[in-house]
Amino acid sequence: MCFSSIRVPAGRTPFRSSTVALACVLALGAQSCGIRTQRPARLAPAQAPAQSKESPYLKAHLKNGEVYVLDAWRMAPDGSRLEGTGSHFTMLRAPAGTGPQSIPVDSIALVETNAPDRVTSLAAGVLTGLTVVMGTITGACLADPKSCFGSCPTFYIDEDSTGRPEAEGFSESIARVLEARDVDALTTARPTGRQFALTMRNEAQETHAVRRVRLLTVARPPGGRVIAGADGRYHPATGFARPDSCVAAEGDCLAAVTKHDGHERRSLADAGDLATREDVDLVFPPTRGRVGLVISARQTLLTTFLFYQTMAYLGRSGGDFLAALERGGTQDAPQVMGMARVLGGIEASVAEGDGPWTSIGSFNEAGPIAGDVRILPFESGGRAPIRVRLRQAKGHWRLGWVALAQVGEPVAPQVIEAAAVTREGRPDPVALARVRGLDGHLATMPGDAYRISFDLPRSGPELELFLETEGYYYEWMRTEWLPEENPLMAALALGSPERALRLLAGPFKEREAGLEAAFWASRFRKGGAR
Repeated sequence: MCFSSIRVPAGRTPFRSSTVALACVLALGAQSCGIRTQRPARLAPAQAPAQSKESPYLKAHLKNGEVYVLDAWRMAPDGSRLEGTGSHFTMLRAPAGTGPQSIPVDSIALVETNAPDRVTSLAAGVLTGLTVVMGTITGACLADPKSCFGSCPTFYIDEDSTGRPEAEGFSESIARVLEARDVDALTTARPTGRQFALTMRNEAQETHAVRRVRLLTVARPPGGRVIAGADGRYHPATGFARPDSCVAAEGDCLAAVTKHDGHERRSLADAGDLATREDVDLVFPPTRGRVGLVISARQTLLTTFLFYQTMAYLGRSGGDFLAALERGGTQDAPQVMGMARVLGGIEASVAEGDGPWTSIGSFNEAGPIAGDVRILPFESGGRAPIRVRLRQAKGHWRLGWVALAQVGEPVAPQVIEAAAVTREGRPDPVALARVRGLDGHLATMPGDAYRISFDLPRSGPELELFLETEGYYYEWMRTEWLPEENPLMAALALGSPERALRLLAGPFKEREAGLEAAFWASRFRKGGAR
């Protein structure tokens, strides 16, 4: 999440309930990620429409609430201080001095600039946060800036010729304070030998800070798969059964959910309230013993739109709000997920025959690009057909596959660290150390691509592969959003997310039909990672 031309009104008090407005950005942030490959051109700075007559600034938000606005800056040789010239402001935004400045790096909560290329060299030491206003975006994104491609890191399997991302990393880690570990099933991975490679891309206008990329491997049971559960454990699954029926508001939905083939069941959002629920009802044959409901799904672009709309409402104050969140620490993180909690996941309940409904858990994997697969185990008596009810927010989920499987005892995966990393065909030992978690974060900018290779413990076809990633990212602000700045609407998304979802239903419905095509067409690519 990223902002703006630097604007420091004298005497302005930091909006400490800034978390209120900021939180709505973070509430749905991770959920922007993206299949057709477009290669939009990025204009040179001289071709971009002028954002202002001022030169770019760097704005350093300190953990104690103070702010430095620098017009020239560099990292000290030992990496411990950010040095430059500019102005210093107190927590109350009163002037505290102008001229040479020297700022300890460990005191910085967030760095904000409107010239991303000018801080790239500082990334290793200062990327506790980076916010940027873009002066130019791709043509597809310009046509509707609320449909711009936004993404956590996307991962592609080298052997896959479809060009479709297989996974997206740490989808909900949309700020340093929300950095987290994420695990995604590599369901289509079919390595033929004992080597396996992925390409990690930054395909959006944002900054990624990658702490770790590694594989988890588990031996497959004969004729089966290993599927991650919502409980974080890994369950061998065999004897997959398809549903006998699937019924939703549109009628029969069986064809869309019986195969893991890219054909998905989805609905349109409600025009009056984006949190309105719907049910998908399925029936499976009687099955006895320890079984599991298998769900493969991904989010629609509803959350992408909401994320970008709240960023627009935050406008030029977004850096202040985000810095306040960073200063608040992880204890404040849950409150920033208000709209995401209201939209929720796919809640699953089961019943045998005419028996009562029993909740067995939920599927709630963030991100609209690659989706994921989860299994929800439960005990079944085998006396009658198994009814399944999936309840979710309308227009929020694409449901790709639903099955019932026999479940074995959980197994522990083996961790495989990266063996090599190349960038533009050349070995990159610094990137290798960083994706192995040995030397801070690997900072990537739009268009960056890294090929990451792994040595497998046995022949690939015998293994189930999972991708584990850890890190965070910051979305960049677009200048086209700035005229919509509205602090009251931004604050509403946290203070009353239910009401915000009602108010935003109309604006979303106006764009819903065209979001998908525009989103994929605005993906940023600038070459390979052989």
